[in-house]
Amino acid sequence: MTRHQIDPRLYNDSDLSRHLLTVRGVQWLQGERGVPLARILRAQEADPRAWYPELRGYPALRQSDLDVWIIAEHAIAAKVMADPRLKVRDPRFARRRRRIYGLDADTTPKHVLAIDDATLALERDDHDRLRRLTDPVLGAAATNARRAHVAAVFGEVAEDLAGEFDLMTDYATRGVIVALADVVGLPVEKRPWFAEDVVGAGHVLDALLCPPTLHSTRRLVECYDRVKEMLTGLIEDGRCLDRVDEGTVLHELSRLADGEKREADTLAAGLLTLVVGTHLASNLICNAILALLDHPDQWALVREDPSLAGAVVEETLRYDPPLRIVSRIADRDTDLCGVTVNAGDQVVVLVDAANRDPAAFSEPETFDLARADPVPHLTFDDFPARFVAPVVRLLATEAIRALVPLLPGLERAGEVVRHIRSPVIGLIARCPVSTTSLR
Repeated sequence: MTRHQIDPRLYNDSDLSRHLLTVRGVQWLQGERGVPLARILRAQEADPRAWYPELRGYPALRQSDLDVWIIAEHAIAAKVMADPRLKVRDPRFARRRRRIYGLDADTTPKHVLAIDDATLALERDDHDRLRRLTDPVLGAAATNARRAHVAAVFGEVAEDLAGEFDLMTDYATRGVIVALADVVGLPVEKRPWFAEDVVGAGHVLDALLCPPTLHSTRRLVECYDRVKEMLTGLIEDGRCLDRVDEGTVLHELSRLADGEKREADTLAAGLLTLVVGTHLASNLICNAILALLDHPDQWALVREDPSLAGAVVEETLRYDPPLRIVSRIADRDTDLCGVTVNAGDQVVVLVDAANRDPAAFSEPETFDLARADPVPHLTFDDFPARFVAPVVRLLATEAIRALVPLLPGLERAGEVVRHIRSPVIGLIARCPVSTTSLR
């Protein structure tokens, strides 16, 4: 946590509102002064991609504010995201009381809210250990073994679609939530209310950098805490495992996890999968379908060869990623690309911009399933996205594949609406589409 990154549960409405409004005001005023990062973080205006070109070039690290550095180039972003000197939290303030951000503060707000440090703010070593532990159930091989089941889930959801519907709420989110509940092993009786809460926690990654409204903050925390409470109860109640299928997160981690850390590791894996995984996968599915609809030539290729669904996912992760920004804090005075970054400085990687860097990708503004650039996109290069990457890729691939034979007449039916104050995910609220024919 940074000095002004507070846990909203610990503050009354008055103090929390003051914190949120002050950070929002600072971002807004800086945006009005033309600071590109502030415009991006306040997330309430035109497509930020228009600002990316001016953020590239010499110097590679741009100082957006006195203690904030911004990166939009692919090569530098890849190095920074792999640098162990850059942390999720500022270790200097690990044991100090957090302070509500005020206009008299001598630093920038940096990170805004701490929703769950034990899960969402794990550092590199803990993430790597959790990935190794969960690989038998959440790794690429394990998730690929569930392909037929995930395909059946999305096939069943797609069968119900006709006429005009919402691609996000009626298809992507519905299928993702069912599939992930199966992956984690949620008992049937726990599922009726689970979907509402996991959707309500959608801004959990955005709240790190962009202050929600007071009402949205309270709802986010309540929904997240209910999902956490449900998982905690299931983990503590060993009897539930008798009702959980083998191969699920709850079942397998009860056997695989180390004794003292078993409950904490299982809880972290479940929360990352259900909350972070749901929103990255749902937005990835919608972004992919929208990109195909905007590029009829590529859509035609997929209709002719549904096995290209995996290529659609990878190109969408580059072209319109569901994770757009990564923020880190230097834990010591650090030389990055010939620039001195002081301990406590914030380093912000614009993943979306790096993925469209013309120095790394040929015709980066073109959605091209045959892309053969020598470098990969950076969307899943950082945690927690790296942890859920295998299952998110699987869900998106099978969701796209399921739509191909069922909806040949799919087209937009209105404006896509994204949530305001969602600079990290670009969270889609409504995505109206229609189909003129089935099968």
